Amino acid sequence: MNVQPTSSLLFSPAPARSSSGRQYSTASPTNAADTVSICRAALDLYAAASTQSSLPRASSGSDAKAEFDTTKGTTELDIESYFAPQANQHVTLDSVPLLLPSQKNINALSDYISAHMPGFLADNGIPAPPANITYDTAGQIQLPADYPYSAEFKQALENNPVMERTLHTTYALTSHMVEMNKSIPFQREYAAATSQAQIDAVIAKYQYLFSTNRHYDKIALNFTANGILSITHDSKPLSEA
Repeated sequence: MNVQPTSSLLFSPAPARSSSGRQYSTASPTNAADTVSICRAALDLYAAASTQSSLPRASSGSDAKAEFDTTKGTTELDIESYFAPQANQHVTLDSVPLLLPSQKNINALSDYISAHMPGFLADNGIPAPPANITYDTAGQIQLPADYPYSAEFKQALENNPVMERTLHTTYALTSHMVEMNKSIPFQREYAAATSQAQIDAVIAKYQYLFSTNRHYDKIALNFTANGILSITHDSKPLSEA
């Protein structure tokens, strides 16, 4: 199931108006975050066929639980239960807590991936993780051309929807958060503007946010040889987002 993202509705900065009355709103991302919606995973966990419940999963434990920022407030979730396929296909956006693109959520998912990647690789006979993972504009996983275990890694993800969805969602949330952060200075200056001239000046200053050709940072999930995850955007550490 491919559900269109709600992030542009939930997280875009307030629209601005120029002196001509034209309304401005920041462009929503057109990179993988568009096709890898933050709510796709929340819906897919219920939408998969019940026969998939026998697929291998990482061992459940306390390290699978964490507090998350969601559309229903701060909620403790079991990552494995959240992303595991379920038989119930009657799901609405209001019935599940959707993960928000916050640093807290990205950290929790990253910690889970780092803790479980070594076991995931060992269970599937894969000697080493890829140096990095990205996703294309269609939401398809991209592995380094020189990674010798690409076929095995992709097959392992097909067999383990929890790991596949956790990776995918971590990437999507990161992409959303990085792009959202770019609009924070605009929002502050726009809110502080006290005249139409100041509003127009702020809009002109941040016109790139509204451009159809705006730059979207390239997100990468990077792995050490022992499976520890770090995230970069345009080759910069996520801490610099």
